[in-house]
Amino acid sequence: MEKRLIMFYNITHKGGCSMARRKNTYAYSRLNPNGRSSYRRRGIRWNRIIPVGGAILFVLILVVAFNFSRMRLIVKGYSFSEQNEILELTSDKINTILEQDKMDHISTWIEKSKKVNYYDEYEKYYSYHQNMKSKDVIATVDEIFDNYVKKMHGYTDDQLWKILKNASIADMKYLSSHHYSYKDMSPYMKVKGFVYQDMDRYVELYNKVKNYNYAVLYTSYPFIDSSNKTDKHYNIKNPSSLTLLVKKGFYFSSSYRPKDLVKPDAKYLPSNKRNNDNPYLRKAAYEAFKNMYNDAKKENLTLLLNSCYRGYNEQKGIYEDMQKKYGALYASTNVAIPGSSEHQTGLGMDITSKSVDDGKSLVFGNTQEYKWLKANCYKYGFVIRYQGDKTKMTGITNEPWHIRYVGKETAKQMTDNNWCLEEYVLYTGNLPEIK
Repeated sequence: MEKRLIMFYNITHKGGCSMARRKNTYAYSRLNPNGRSSYRRRGIRWNRIIPVGGAILFVLILVVAFNFSRMRLIVKGYSFSEQNEILELTSDKINTILEQDKMDHISTWIEKSKKVNYYDEYEKYYSYHQNMKSKDVIATVDEIFDNYVKKMHGYTDDQLWKILKNASIADMKYLSSHHYSYKDMSPYMKVKGFVYQDMDRYVELYNKVKNYNYAVLYTSYPFIDSSNKTDKHYNIKNPSSLTLLVKKGFYFSSSYRPKDLVKPDAKYLPSNKRNNDNPYLRKAAYEAFKNMYNDAKKENLTLLLNSCYRGYNEQKGIYEDMQKKYGALYASTNVAIPGSSEHQTGLGMDITSKSVDDGKSLVFGNTQEYKWLKANCYKYGFVIRYQGDKTKMTGITNEPWHIRYVGKETAKQMTDNNWCLEEYVLYTGNLPEIK
């Protein structure tokens, strides 16, 4: 019994102390010198991670590979339904579409044309011609690119599309057979009224006059020179322009009346016109006339306003009266057709003088006032509109009394070059806005 107690004591005390020491030693081994816990980390088991990661990567590669085209279409902004339509095409056609910018009307082109290589051209052409039906866009682009573009050598894409903004199929056919470079055409294209199929005529006339504006306008609107007859009728869209050319071919609407008309003081009118209800002028012309009147007065010369603004209906009455009295030929060469009269601008006016008003002179063209006017009117922004040496161009016989306000800069330019208004328009390209 005693031996058993001794053995139990040894087991419980010696063994226990040993276990306690191992426990304490283990516990203290978790502390770093600062007394903080410092567990030992287990090593990363790469032998397990690498196979799993490789498998995931392989799956991702397969997913990307099988959906790469769709992903590119998503990036470009195509909708899911558009992606499906595109992905139903053959791989070469899909790649063609992927090489282009996003097309907003891709579904239309896929539905109506098999020429995938022209889809981008359809899209661009339609952006310039949105009033066209899609089937007409396709037909036009197909014909132009199948038959004509390939023959037009030396054009960049930008140059070609500048032409296609307004060129017809007939224009492209013309250009493909005449071999004008873009550089050849460029100076003519800048002029209002340019027509591709008139290039031969432009070049021929340019070689004579050495002016691109003149070459284009005289060819496209030959009636600017009144020796060329016309049955054309263009409506003026900018009737308030100071340099507006109005004549047979370029017409005001019957309702046009300038908004800034003013009534001159009585002292600027002949004695028999002072009760006239219609001596109105546009304000700019009236202010310029007053300055001219005052300077002429300093030389004892008195200029008067004989006839100014006339509306469409009044001009019509005058023209019909002349026809009845003197015949159609006389009326057409001496009176403007209604809608084509300088007087409807509010800038044209017939001038007389006090000497004529008093009966001391019979004809204004023989007066000192006229001589002074002819020499000085440009300083105030006026030109004598219908001069005898310009009758062929203007279509109106000599009218020394009719002046037109165009502004000082234009008046000086016309005077320095001895231009009538028609020539000013031809040389400068200042064509009216017309429709």
